[in-house]
Amino acid sequence: MSNRTLEYRSLPKAGVSLIKAFAWPRKGYRHTDGMPAINAIWRSGKINAAAISQYIDLLELRSGPHLPVLYPHVLAGGMHINMLTDSLFPVRLLGAVHVSNRIIQHAPLSVDDSFELQAKLGDSRLKEKGLEFDILTQVIREGECVWEEVSSYFKAGRFAQASEAISKDDWNLVSLNEPAAVVQWDIPESRGKTYAKISGDYNPIHISKWGAKLFGFKRDIAHGFGVLAQALDQLARVDHIPESEYPRTVDVVFKGPVYLGSHVSLKQNKAQDPDRFDVFCGDNPRPSFCVAVTYKSK
Repeated sequence: MSNRTLEYRSLPKAGVSLIKAFAWPRKGYRHTDGMPAINAIWRSGKINAAAISQYIDLLELRSGPHLPVLYPHVLAGGMHINMLTDSLFPVRLLGAVHVSNRIIQHAPLSVDDSFELQAKLGDSRLKEKGLEFDILTQVIREGECVWEEVSSYFKAGRFAQASEAISKDDWNLVSLNEPAAVVQWDIPESRGKTYAKISGDYNPIHISKWGAKLFGFKRDIAHGFGVLAQALDQLARVDHIPESEYPRTVDVVFKGPVYLGSHVSLKQNKAQDPDRFDVFCGDNPRPSFCVAVTYKSK
């Protein structure tokens, strides 16, 4: 199996990689080969105080002693894009969508921490309508993993031969029964380009109405992790969770888009599951996100 390790001395950028996403040909995916062993590492990780301040201000998050639980994913965004546009990666990145995420935070991170950021390609699965694959990411501080995630992505297309098995065993979160709205907020139309500058994710579905329409959406859609960060923060305020408390686990399944310029509702049914909530876009009766979150005290 082919392998490559990408090492960085500073937070990697995604600009050149995005050009590769358009221009470079790909050899194609074969299930018998699996994914190549592409790894990335930023050994001298440090938080840019101005960047985290911009992130918090843009999403209107509470500012506390710990980094927001989703921020390491934002830090790793450039590494992820560089990995997925590397010449060894077998399929084009364009059109791939984020379908689910599992985050485990073992200990909080602060702005002053030094750490090592690591990422690698994980498992891949053939689906009826395409290919699903994982990226594994870890934050290592003083030799210990303090934060980790599995991000799963889906690329539509025909990747399976007739004789190959199609994966049916999806990890999922079932939509809540008759959830009630707990909190609501609006997603600004200008969010896409601004969040892209912070995260490095310039996928055209987030920054262009026409780019989004080319991929089957009615208009440009908000970055899922930006909306999820707001949802976690909004719920923490409603539940009066102190800023010193940090999420232990966050599981999310992205089931539909949240459009820029839309009204968002966070809904719960605590009798069914106190750790669960769903996020809805506008009047759509189907949730855009299904989320489960637990805190360190549980």
